[in-house]
Amino acid sequence: MERDPIAFAWRSAPRQHTAAIAVAVGLGTPVVALGLALMRDLVDELLAVADPAGPLLLLLRVSLPLPERLGGTITLLPGWPVDAAEMTLWAVGGLAAVALALAALGWLTARLCFAAQGAAIERLRHRAAEAILRSGPAGREEARALGHQVGEALRAVDALLAVGLLVPALTAGAVLLALLVAAAAAPRLVPAVAVSVVAAALARALLNIRANRQSEQRREESSALERALADLVRRLPAVRAHGTAAFERARLGHAAHSARRGLARAEASLARARAPALALFVLLPAIVLATALWQGEGPPRPVTAGALAAAFGALALAASLLALFLRQTERRRAALPAFREISRIVASLEARARAVRRHGPAARFPASGAVALAGVAAYDPASGERLTGLDLVLPMPSHVAILGGRGSGGRVLAALIAGQLEPTVGRVTYAGIDLRALDSSERARRIAFAGDEPVLMAGSLLQNLLYGDLAFVDGSAPDPEAPAAHAPHLEERLVEALAVTGLDALVTARGLASLVSRTIDPATAAAIVETRGALRAALAAENAAHLIEPFDPHRYNAQATVGENILFGKPVGSAFSEGRLASHPFTRAVLEAEGLTRPMIEMGLSIARATVEIFSDLPDDHPLFDAFSLFPAAERGFFEDLVARQPEATGWRRGPAGQRDRARLIGLALRYSETRHRFGLIDAAFEERLVAARHTFAALLPASLRPAVEFYDPGKVTVAASLEENLLFGRIAGAEAGAGTRVRAVMQRVLAERGLERTVFRLGLSARVDPRAAESSLGARDGVLTPAERSAIDLARCLVRQPDILVVGLALDERSPGEIRAGLARLRAARAGRGLVVCLPDEASLSPDAPFDAVIRAERNTALLLAPSGPPNESTLLRRAADPGNFADETAVRDGVTAWR
Repeated sequence: MERDPIAFAWRSAPRQHTAAIAVAVGLGTPVVALGLALMRDLVDELLAVADPAGPLLLLLRVSLPLPERLGGTITLLPGWPVDAAEMTLWAVGGLAAVALALAALGWLTARLCFAAQGAAIERLRHRAAEAILRSGPAGREEARALGHQVGEALRAVDALLAVGLLVPALTAGAVLLALLVAAAAAPRLVPAVAVSVVAAALARALLNIRANRQSEQRREESSALERALADLVRRLPAVRAHGTAAFERARLGHAAHSARRGLARAEASLARARAPALALFVLLPAIVLATALWQGEGPPRPVTAGALAAAFGALALAASLLALFLRQTERRRAALPAFREISRIVASLEARARAVRRHGPAARFPASGAVALAGVAAYDPASGERLTGLDLVLPMPSHVAILGGRGSGGRVLAALIAGQLEPTVGRVTYAGIDLRALDSSERARRIAFAGDEPVLMAGSLLQNLLYGDLAFVDGSAPDPEAPAAHAPHLEERLVEALAVTGLDALVTARGLASLVSRTIDPATAAAIVETRGALRAALAAENAAHLIEPFDPHRYNAQATVGENILFGKPVGSAFSEGRLASHPFTRAVLEAEGLTRPMIEMGLSIARATVEIFSDLPDDHPLFDAFSLFPAAERGFFEDLVARQPEATGWRRGPAGQRDRARLIGLALRYSETRHRFGLIDAAFEERLVAARHTFAALLPASLRPAVEFYDPGKVTVAASLEENLLFGRIAGAEAGAGTRVRAVMQRVLAERGLERTVFRLGLSARVDPRAAESSLGARDGVLTPAERSAIDLARCLVRQPDILVVGLALDERSPGEIRAGLARLRAARAGRGLVVCLPDEASLSPDAPFDAVIRAERNTALLLAPSGPPNESTLLRRAADPGNFADETAVRDGVTAWR
């Protein structure tokens, strides 16, 4: 890969760069020259330099004055005769046409440059992505560094990949044009213009160098001052204890003076560079003008004002492009280190990939065989575990258990078997073929690995389970109908994988918690409404009807908040969302009409007072505060101050400040739920007043605001409400232990009977997964996945592919032996007749009723092959080790057993 960004840009899109240079220089230079010629004629006509006696003037006449011995004046363009009265019109019209032509050429050039830049970035992305994908486990750190360097390079190059070649070409063309225009005006102007161009370039280069040095010194001074002040803050206790403030002032002053000296020298050097630059700004035009006025010996050869103006215009254009070229050179110099590092890393990763491919022949992946480790030693930098002296033969398909907790090396052995970790010594082969010689993508499909650190992607649960499937490569949210439409057998494989990993309960819960969309098809909506009655009947038959508190327009729902009871529906949009409900003018008008404003303020003040008192000893970042408080920790200080100012809820402040206080307290009251917070603030009489406010809200809601609320209606589906709420048309009462479990068990049975299980299943698979969200210390909430669920998703992802060998390297130390055996039984049943390697913490996880084909214990940086039923014995080792690739004959097998003993 090229180490220079400009060379990289050229190799990435040579045709686009060539076309851009041809358009900008090849077509742009004649257009600019035409504009300069028109400006010359316009200036000359304005100053009446042309012969007024002649009836016609020559427009766009270009001649090159030469000495008589060289043939005299040479006419390059004879021009067009134009009437003197029309000269201005023709010249101005021509300049307008030149402007339009330059705009069109600029647009075309920009498109070509942007296309070239896009091709360069795409090539850089492709090279980096291919290098990372082929890097292998040993190149993890280099791959991570490569991603960082690519970002640094793209930030440094700015537009260098687009105009890195165009700007030098334009600069050369502008300098050449300036010399030609000067020669057309008078040959004696050529040296003056050349000297001016060189002087301007040198002055600009000197200014850039000195300015960069001054910027570096400024950054060093800022860093030194920051370090000194940070050190002063660290020393404050000692300063207060020993009274050394004067010493610290002197020390800081000395440090600041030392840092300032270097900056002062850089600033003085920059000032000295600016002085000649400013002088040249005046002297260079004066030199050109003096050269134009100088006649010398021989007949006079005056330079017209128009020709001199054209020469100055060409000189200014050349100077501007020279400055742009020098700035681009600075950007190129800044981008060189990143591109050199990218080139080095890419070359290293590609060389490592070539070395890996040399480990074995390019053979097809074997259909079956034995996994053999011969003299293998390996180290995992992520976990710090290592194994040495591994000599194992595992015939496949078989079920193998690796015993050993964290730090034992069991996960390293599992990663070696799956080809996810390269051995530092020895070889790992499958059917005699080195795993490193096989295609990594094919190997991953045939030998799946579920690691201890599951990697999830932002998207839906379905996208994570089908990670790598081309149907969802765009990353968009999948259609709930996609699984069945994509492959007829895919949904069955998904169901099986979810059942084996225990994720079916998660998918069902996510599906029931999913919000019903407005785009739901009418048949599904009708089925949901019809299921309400059947579910109520089933709950009544199970004596569980009292566990549901239905949505009744004439009754207060104790499972909902005060705001939800007044709204009696779901907000659509942000107009009546929980955060804005208290401040909405219509809500405030309804509360005022029902006489609830003062009671709600008093309720909010009581809530604030109780919350402040309950959580007075907890810090703001305590998880209990976020879990049970009615206001966030960031507002804790405000409510503490409000409670201190209003001990009896009297004497409110007037004006906007008082209005804000009252709105915040009403917001607290609207978020209050008696069944959850239990402050004893709502009685039966107050419930009736809130129900009356509910009717007033619905009756007086303006037509313009009706789309902002979806009211509960027993005859239709409520959009923006969860599927569970729509099925129950109410909420589960939490007064009785296990109420939710009983209700959902009945619900699942009814859904299965009425054929709605598939709908719940698809809605659950469409639930979003946030890979950055972590489980709180109080447990999973708000849809956050637990570590066990994250690991189960990674395992299910492998099961869906149905590989030949499945290697499970998950840590199960936190689970009980009973849980491990239950999950292991499901996994082994699903993998019957196919290869399975699983890591287990100890022998207690093994089931005596279903022994493994082989058991390996990992401890003390090595691995020992055990018998299925416990300690190793001769018969087991003979049966496991009798493999043509391991021992030559039975005698060698027995010798090996004896040596092992």
